[in-house]
Amino acid sequence: MKPSNAITLPDSTAAHAQYICRRVLDALLREDVRACVSGAAPVSKHAMPAECAGHASLAPVWLEVAHFGDGRLWIPVAKARFMQDWRSAALPLLWRQGGQLRELHAVDDILACFAHGLPAAAAALFEAFAGECRIAAAQRALSETERERWFAELADAGGDAVWRSHWHTRLLHYDRLGAFLDHPLYPTARAKLGFEAEDLAAYGPEFQRCFQLRWLAVPRALHHPSIANEQGWPAIWPGFADVGLPPALGQTHALMPVHPFVWGRQLDAFLGESGWHGQVICAPQPYLTVAPTLSVRTVALLAAPPWHLKLPLTIRTLGAKNIRTIKPSTIRDGHSVQTLLAAIAGTEPTIAKRLLLTHEECGAHADQRMFLGYILRRYPAEALSDSSLIPVASLLAATPDGGLVVQEVAAQYYDGDLAAFFDDYLALTLRLHLLLWLRYGIALESNQQNSVLVMSRTGPRLRLLLKDNDAARIHADALAARWPELAAHLAPLQDRRILVAHELPLAQMFTTITLQLNIAVLVEGIAPLLGQPAATLYATVRQGIEAQLAELAADGEDCTLARSVLLDDERLYIKYLLIAATLTEKSATGAADVNKFYGRSAPNFLRPA
Repeated sequence: MKPSNAITLPDSTAAHAQYICRRVLDALLREDVRACVSGAAPVSKHAMPAECAGHASLAPVWLEVAHFGDGRLWIPVAKARFMQDWRSAALPLLWRQGGQLRELHAVDDILACFAHGLPAAAAALFEAFAGECRIAAAQRALSETERERWFAELADAGGDAVWRSHWHTRLLHYDRLGAFLDHPLYPTARAKLGFEAEDLAAYGPEFQRCFQLRWLAVPRALHHPSIANEQGWPAIWPGFADVGLPPALGQTHALMPVHPFVWGRQLDAFLGESGWHGQVICAPQPYLTVAPTLSVRTVALLAAPPWHLKLPLTIRTLGAKNIRTIKPSTIRDGHSVQTLLAAIAGTEPTIAKRLLLTHEECGAHADQRMFLGYILRRYPAEALSDSSLIPVASLLAATPDGGLVVQEVAAQYYDGDLAAFFDDYLALTLRLHLLLWLRYGIALESNQQNSVLVMSRTGPRLRLLLKDNDAARIHADALAARWPELAAHLAPLQDRRILVAHELPLAQMFTTITLQLNIAVLVEGIAPLLGQPAATLYATVRQGIEAQLAELAADGEDCTLARSVLLDDERLYIKYLLIAATLTEKSATGAADVNKFYGRSAPNFLRPA
């Protein structure tokens, strides 16, 4: 077996490049990029032009796109129902220009066709995305090689080793499994733009290698902690001597952690741009050993298991515009929403004992700079001692024994009854999020990373832990009108995008996060394991929503919009992640947040076929 610090470069990334190509093509179709669906003509394989006859049998239907400049594109497709009407059926695509027909096998060539006829600035975004696709394929190849090595290591150690460990070790284990699983919708999520191969190995959750943090001594005039004193910080937080600086410096300066990736590449330039050379002091010694978690920029403090630390990381994930710095406003906003949720849970008996929240009060930034700041996240360790924490993002990940994590959960906690697990998870998820939306006017961006299952053999078998709640949408007027004491939690919010003036943004958030990512994606993965069509499980989801809406309506809640948007409408809202975060300038989409740019093109899988 190779030593654990070895990096094996794959001989070829061709298979990974084709995998990424198909994901990209599905995303282009799903988001109707350049009207490739709405502006196309479906053509039966029997009606394809004579020049294409040799390829026509690849798919039952081809989309003929005639508005990309002076070219004509044929895309082989098959009917779909989950999130889009058409999905990619095969490669190659066919492109005719100037009387010449070409086969398109590579994503670079496909994106070049999609950019054909655009102004230079718009076309450049497609060209840049082609580079992102190459990085995604290369990094996926590295990660898959590491997964094979790690799985062999786990097999040698014994398959039940993880169950003999502590809750925080199990959380890191499932974080790592989830890191090998692609984002359900963003096609190049494997690309951590800015990381080279050695950076991915050193800091990526797929490799999960330990490293030490670097430290800066920042003048207190520039240092802005989230609370007045730092007594709430973990006991292992360093003093100045720990990082090789004179203790007396603590009278004028405060210590701030820096991710070693930023320290080694951009820090000097950042300090120069800020004019802070000579004021901010770089500590000579690293301190605190950490391990990367699923979110990459959040690391676990290994000597203080309940604590995780979220740091700026100057890479981009889920789109070229998604740089992973920390906006100073989020340091307090996440805590404000967390305290609001805790207050609500305290008065709602149906969720009080089944909802857990991380504490995110502690953090700091340096003079509003997004590259110098941090958030400390404390898990409620006293409630987790006998539990396993499993991010929803990890449930469909492969395990070393050839199954999926969700099957492992069912085996450990539901006597192998996967359907019972899904029913339990569905009921809790729907109850929590529909209650927050319809009674309190709150929708959470509790995506697959931020929603964590807490599985226990004592007490409630399944609970949900929510973290990182700084991007919620809250109907402030509705909350204030009904629950003025709860609305007081909103006063400190700095990112005013959290507050919305009507209910539709809540419906959009619930649909695209809770329904699609946290429920429907699981339906698509679990249905084959149960030997059922997805439609059977979607009927169960529909029944669950109908039951919750009926109960809430009986309590006097207005469920009109929820019933319409979720159950009656033929189309569901969908996030156009690729368009907003990569292929279109923000000025063109008008999106205040590239992660909340919506279309309404997804077939409603909850309606009977």
